[in-house]
Amino acid sequence: MLNLYLYQKIPDQLVNISDPSVATNRIQVFSTIFLGATALIVPYFSEFLKHQYNKPRLRMKFRQKPPDCHLTQMGAGSNGIPVYYFRLTVENLGKTQAEECEVFLEKIYKKNSLGKMVRIKNFTPINLKWSGIREQFKRDIQPNKAMFCDIGRIQHPKNPYISQYRNISTSQQNENKFAFELPEIYFGQWDCVLAGEYSFYISVYSKNAEKVSESFKLMWTGKWKNKDVNMFKEIKIKTFK
Repeated sequence: MLNLYLYQKIPDQLVNISDPSVATNRIQVFSTIFLGATALIVPYFSEFLKHQYNKPRLRMKFRQKPPDCHLTQMGAGSNGIPVYYFRLTVENLGKTQAEECEVFLEKIYKKNSLGKMVRIKNFTPINLKWSGIREQFKRDIQPNKAMFCDIGRIQHPKNPYISQYRNISTSQQNENKFAFELPEIYFGQWDCVLAGEYSFYISVYSKNAEKVSESFKLMWTGKWKNKDVNMFKEIKIKTFK
């Protein structure tokens, strides 16, 4: 066999690349590069895995039964108004606190006379209220904790909800309404829905957790009943994919 030779810069000096010392040097160079790269990558990769394992993870749940949805009253004592509240829960299934969680009503569709779901125009995504908090849009959620968020309410027909929507008609003001629980009201868009069939979309945003979204169907006859078991035959809310 012919020996292979490599010329170096020093004149007339030849190096045999089949020499074991050359192979050893190459191995040492590659080992040094590999160890150096490993020393840089492993800590970052370890932190990434740690973050993925410990990060907060949100989930929305809805159940149309007490205590999530129930009959109560608005106001104290004999002046209290009977009202049905409909709430969802936002759970943190992760291992660290979910920070600055906000719940948004994103969009609403209504079934028209042709049976087609049509998006309600000029509806701006808006916050829903965390239960028990009237001014605060954002809430931290601890690990393994579930917090209620109000979707909406139906007031007794003797004390109907008065919509702030500027284009609502007088006859519609006199109808029973499903009023969304909004900490802010825009006069240029619906703040409630009347009897009918609707779909709407709710999302939860957080400073340090991934966004979660859920789709809902709402079907309501517009009637009021004085007991949960009867009322929940007149109105049905459920999630769908």
